[in-house]
Amino acid sequence: MTPLLEAAILIVLGLLSLLLGKRLFWLFAGIVGFALGWWLTGLLLPPTTDRLLFVIIGIIAGLILGGLARFLGKWAIRIVAAIAGFVILPMLLGSLGMLGGLSEFLWAVIGAVLGFVLALLLADWTLIFLSSILGAGLILNGAQLFLPLGEAARMIVGFILVAVGVVVQSRSKS
Repeated sequence: MTPLLEAAILIVLGLLSLLLGKRLFWLFAGIVGFALGWWLTGLLLPPTTDRLLFVIIGIIAGLILGGLARFLGKWAIRIVAAIAGFVILPMLLGSLGMLGGLSEFLWAVIGAVLGFVLALLLADWTLIFLSSILGAGLILNGAQLFLPLGEAARMIVGFILVAVGVVVQSRSKS
């Protein structure tokens, strides 16, 4: 798989999550599944693994979670938020260099608990924030493949993307 195609996939999925995560929940669930499959592939397989395998496993996981979200009723938001938290917290802390002494997997479990609890309390806002953060992360990871940014620029662009996602999604009717 070419780096340009990989970047395009990440950026397109990131834009969809960033701008439409709450409105098209089943699509956001699929993107969360894709991100989970991608992350677990990178965690469990050697770095020399063909990137096409990342995409294939991500697509399979995305189809499964997106399909399940259609049938889980009110639990779908809570489950998807937990899985999103599982993926997002270590991704976010890792990009900020703040994983600390805890393992990436332990941070993922903490993220899952936070996502689930937040979805219990504020489902709509949890979806808006998680889809915006995940979208921004995917966009930045895709862009990083051909346009490397320094740490400070990455944080600023990431913050701007999340803010745009929150504003757009909070104004849309769903």
